[in-house]
Amino acid sequence: MPLASAGCVSGLFVGLWMAVQIEGAGSCPTAGEIEEKLIPLLPPGFVIDSGDRAVIAEDADGLTVSLARPDGKTAARRHLPRSGTCTEQAETVAVTLAVWEAQIHPEISLRLERLARAPASAPRAADREVTLVRSAAPVAARALLPAVGAGIVGSWQPDSVAPGGRLDATLGASDRRLRLRLSLAGLGHHTLKVAPGEANWWRGYVVLGGDYVVPVGGRWRLALGAGGVLGLLTAGGSGFSTDRTTRSVDLGAEVMLRVELALGSFRPWLGAALLTWLRRQTVEVTGEVASAALPRLEPFIALGADFCWRR
Repeated sequence: MPLASAGCVSGLFVGLWMAVQIEGAGSCPTAGEIEEKLIPLLPPGFVIDSGDRAVIAEDADGLTVSLARPDGKTAARRHLPRSGTCTEQAETVAVTLAVWEAQIHPEISLRLERLARAPASAPRAADREVTLVRSAAPVAARALLPAVGAGIVGSWQPDSVAPGGRLDATLGASDRRLRLRLSLAGLGHHTLKVAPGEANWWRGYVVLGGDYVVPVGGRWRLALGAGGVLGLLTAGGSGFSTDRTTRSVDLGAEVMLRVELALGSFRPWLGAALLTWLRRQTVEVTGEVASAALPRLEPFIALGADFCWRR
């Protein structure tokens, strides 16, 4: 059973020079702060003999802590609410890990008198119910983070501005900054002067790609994404002796930068993107020499929100 984590988090691996390896997601507390509080609670020989691995996943509601044995089996897991400060949070996590280690390794159980010297706020969190999980098979300490969302789009060209919309589905993991993305988008009608009338066109397209998510402080995230595009162009004319409509399939690419705010399971965002098409497409007037090339670059801005859930 994978480690559950609410909201959308990004992973940061920190390797520490101690036997209990700590993987932390977020910066409050850091893996170094947890290590500083944990070492005094464990006997000196333990950091040499043990090869356990702790995983700390941060979300909007607190921290999810799990402990895995050297063979990859998850030994214990629980969710801790947020404490007043990062130092208090580090103490709470350290005490929790120390209690688990004492239950798993009976040879160090008599050394838990060290916990009496920990600050008062930490033992209270550790005295809550602790659940030990015995797994028959190795379990990766990783939470999948799916999300779906929608947004409104504003696209512009030299002669026109057009509205649009998009639907996005993403899939990430709590210990990875990369996530997969599938998007369905549509851009409204643009116009282009072609004497003696004008051409108009709109596009619908599908994007398959990924995002690289970087925490920038607190709950704010930057997501730089790119993907391949399969699009359908619908173009027509107006003001000609005979107005016609035609359709064409094209390939392209999309690059997008989003600023995201993680609010538990709700993730509003603001983005700017550039859409480019591989083929040059031209509008021609039958019986006339007039023609015009459709723009191959389509910049746009977007505003939307995603709904995230735990797996």
